[in-house]
Amino acid sequence: MKLQNNTVVKNVIAVDHSYEGLGTVKTDDYPIFVENLLPGERADILIKKANSKFAFAKVIKRYNESTKRIKVVNEKLMESGSAPLANISYSNQLEFKENFVKQLFKRNIHYTDILPILKSDYEWRYRNKLLLFTKNVQNTIKIGLYEKNSHNLIEQDSYDLVSNEAENVLIWLSKNINKYDCFKNVKNALTSITLRESYVNKKIMLYFTASKAFDLSKQFVNDIAKEFENIETIMVIVNDKVVYSYLSEKSYLIDKIGKFSFKYNWNSFFQINSNQTEKLYLLLLDNLNLDKSKVVLDAYCGIGTISLFLAQKAKKVYGLEIVKEAVINAKENALDNSIYNTEFISGDVIKTIDSINEKIDTVVVDPPRSGLSSEFLNKIIDIKPEEIGYISCNPHTMCRDIDQLIKAGYELSFLRPCDMFSQTYHIEMVAVLKLKDAKRTIRKDH
Repeated sequence: MKLQNNTVVKNVIAVDHSYEGLGTVKTDDYPIFVENLLPGERADILIKKANSKFAFAKVIKRYNESTKRIKVVNEKLMESGSAPLANISYSNQLEFKENFVKQLFKRNIHYTDILPILKSDYEWRYRNKLLLFTKNVQNTIKIGLYEKNSHNLIEQDSYDLVSNEAENVLIWLSKNINKYDCFKNVKNALTSITLRESYVNKKIMLYFTASKAFDLSKQFVNDIAKEFENIETIMVIVNDKVVYSYLSEKSYLIDKIGKFSFKYNWNSFFQINSNQTEKLYLLLLDNLNLDKSKVVLDAYCGIGTISLFLAQKAKKVYGLEIVKEAVINAKENALDNSIYNTEFISGDVIKTIDSINEKIDTVVVDPPRSGLSSEFLNKIIDIKPEEIGYISCNPHTMCRDIDQLIKAGYELSFLRPCDMFSQTYHIEMVAVLKLKDAKRTIRKDH
């Protein structure tokens, strides 16, 4: 069965909640995933995107409301897909995520000893980064977020996931960007605007990404800097390179996680929720059996955030990272924090791992959403570390990788979900695996 796009399907009932927080409707065993529809709710829906296996839809008329439904704080933010769980309470969001993780790991690896999800201190305004898209509509630049499974740009009246100051900057941009001549010739070339904010000192970095270079006018730079004193640097990015910078030559911010300060560039990975990241890292650190005799490998180390936490307890930490600029930041961050038992190596993890001549006792990974490659998994298995720490933003690929490690002789000793992304379906996970003959340690839940 395949439905056509823009087809209206009437009087359907959501029977489940998908992983992405969408209501699941089934017609003749054909699943339709519906935005803003909770289990038990009946509605007429409009098909937005369909293929032979499933379809995505949105509600055009709702006949009843679930007892779990709450008033959505920001309808446009939810409509864009940036806050798909904003229609249920935070406690129900946590329950939804926790149940998903339990079912996933029970179904795939028969593991049930999962600790309760670690809740966030902030239900809103926790993001230190926001990417907005731009679109030329009738010779006017519009700024907003794209509706999921659509080319429809939804302009936002407010941005409740970032700080009040960051929100004010973005609203000012939306209202004023078309007043400045410097943007007139790049209406089609300008693709996005990104704001990054330091959690510790509230400094803001703003950069405009375009398909061709353009110079911001002095008037624009002066006006926005006068309006918002926390803006430290503004950049124009073309082909992943800074072509113009304003206010400061700095292309980085400084932030803190726990007691450590970190310098990171405009394109460096840095966890979105700085406050919750400290809790995540401490969970990992407390459940690894580290001491000053242990050598640790931190793969995908980025700017060294996890490495510095590990270095507190370990003899030596080797950080591997493919992005050269991130490795430069990592080395600077270690020195700035008076950490001298780290070594950061630039290059692909598969190739650089062989350059380490010491026996590796512990491997820590925080891979991209795609998880670990089979080649790197085999490398880990060949190294045979006593324990493995695994942080993941994708429970599916984490579960897949853990299954392979269990088959290779490891056992899962600690697993806990962490809510880093309130109002969304995303889940951060932290796990520790140990060789079956390795010395057992007492699990620490907090």
